Amino acid sequence: MKTLLDEKLLRGNSKEKIITRKFMVLFGVVFLLFFALDFYIPVLPFYVIDIDGSETAVGLLMGLFTFCSVILRPLQGRNLNRRGRKRLLVAGTAVYAAAGLGLLFLPSLPLVFIFRAIQGFGWGAFLLAFNTLTLDLAPTGRRGETLGLMGIAPPFSLAVAPVLGEHLRITTESNYLLLFFIASLAAILAFLMAVIFREPKLEKGEDKKTPLLSGRVLFPSLIIFFMTFNLGSILTFLPLLGEVRNIQAVGYFFTLFALTAAVSRPLAGRLSDRLGRSRVFLPSLVLASVALAMIALANSELHLLLSAFILGIGFGSAHSSVMAMAADRLPIMERGVGMATFTASFDLGIVVGASTLGILLNWFDFTAVFFLCAVIMLVPVLLNTAKQRLRKYG
Repeated sequence: MKTLLDEKLLRGNSKEKIITRKFMVLFGVVFLLFFALDFYIPVLPFYVIDIDGSETAVGLLMGLFTFCSVILRPLQGRNLNRRGRKRLLVAGTAVYAAAGLGLLFLPSLPLVFIFRAIQGFGWGAFLLAFNTLTLDLAPTGRRGETLGLMGIAPPFSLAVAPVLGEHLRITTESNYLLLFFIASLAAILAFLMAVIFREPKLEKGEDKKTPLLSGRVLFPSLIIFFMTFNLGSILTFLPLLGEVRNIQAVGYFFTLFALTAAVSRPLAGRLSDRLGRSRVFLPSLVLASVALAMIALANSELHLLLSAFILGIGFGSAHSSVMAMAADRLPIMERGVGMATFTASFDLGIVVGASTLGILLNWFDFTAVFFLCAVIMLVPVLLNTAKQRLRKYG
């Protein structure tokens, strides 16, 4: 009963506009830097192989990038109020763009690792800054809708950038100088838009005693960890599943998944503002679990694409409402630490999921592994049920 009352208090009928000039500039920054990241997906692994790297080096490169993006985030979150969100946004995009320019020299493998590590530091700062700024821009009572609308940018990039990168890699016969230039250009444009972005005026203060991690968002962070545990598995191993089962639609899977998630996020965010967060994210996780079970059994292009459609709805809807739930628990002065905790959990889930299932594939086949993913997607539903019972009887 208490939870329903709390959720009703979070709703609102604000007439404030969400789509403002500030929102659109920030949206542009997010899309462009995600484009710069996603464009590398079908390009960088082949470059690593071509300079005498290996599949293991490709995996380590991804792990290093994510580790560097996470390691400083708690410190950045603690200092966010004092130093300002825009400063971190500009710094993050600048570092990412500058390190990307290093790839234009077509460096050796050790230097690629160094440049990607530096990009990881910039990426972590950017993620924290843009997520916190999105909350700052959200009108009262419309956080879910605002987060959902801003959440269109990443999947839209995922739907466009890898396809373009793959096409250009093939048609230019791996002209890496051109490919790295396109990614760098997108990052530079993101930096320029970050510079012109006008940060909303909010109360600032000293937050030296703020902890590195926020206990307020522990539950939403656990949910997003289990969600991205499965996302990391899909991004890493779905292409291999497609090759083993002779399914040629893996590329279209990511495009359809991204577009469906982009459409569902703002709609689900708005619903969560009106109905409550749990009434949206719980059925969405069940839907995502069904999609993962379908992937486990997929043996045709149509079957795989149908699972992409369902997964996009489930994952996109759950992400908007869970992130809004985290935002609901954070006063303005704690948004930096709270978003640092939440976004770090997002990235850690991807790394842990990909690493764990990579090990399990030594003993089990893709059917068993993706059925396990379907079960893991339901863990937050079980945690929420246990939490409600504890409240009821405690």
